[in-house]
Amino acid sequence: MLKVGLRLVIGVGIVVITLILVMGIGGMMLPRRHHVARVAMFAAPRDSVWAVITDMEHSPGWRTDVTGVRRLADRDGHPVWMQVTKEGNWPLEITVADAPARLVAVVADSSAGFGGTWTYDLAPAGSGTRVTIAEDGFVSNPFFRFMARFFFGLSTGIDNYLVALGRRFGENVKPSAVESV
Repeated sequence: MLKVGLRLVIGVGIVVITLILVMGIGGMMLPRRHHVARVAMFAAPRDSVWAVITDMEHSPGWRTDVTGVRRLADRDGHPVWMQVTKEGNWPLEITVADAPARLVAVVADSSAGFGGTWTYDLAPAGSGTRVTIAEDGFVSNPFFRFMARFFFGLSTGIDNYLVALGRRFGENVKPSAVESV
């Protein structure tokens, strides 16, 4: 009986080590940088959408991924906001705020091994708004790069944001991929 238990433990250990190696090697083969863009349509007018996405202080009221926000000192004349989440705290520097059309937020501290920019483009669409969010990011750790690509999905954060934004306006939005031109 002891031999069967030991074999099981060794077998499970070999499987776990093999998975970790496959994920690490697979992650090393993936590019460090990525680009993903998603779009959603909103019935709300562009000025209203702009007012909500730029009101960082009140974003925990409608975003499911953010539990708190606090204003940090400006960086090079740009506002910086610390977003508190269950996964960690992410300082975001707002480098472009071209109302009501474009907002660019940069991860202000990439010491955790990932970072990049989120570019929000708001375009009129009839009486509503077409919101496109593009992430130009990087993940340094090959293991986490593999996980982001194959388990979490590179567009999951953007999709969750757009769905939450839709709920904020009482809408059921369905994000989709941005078609290449």
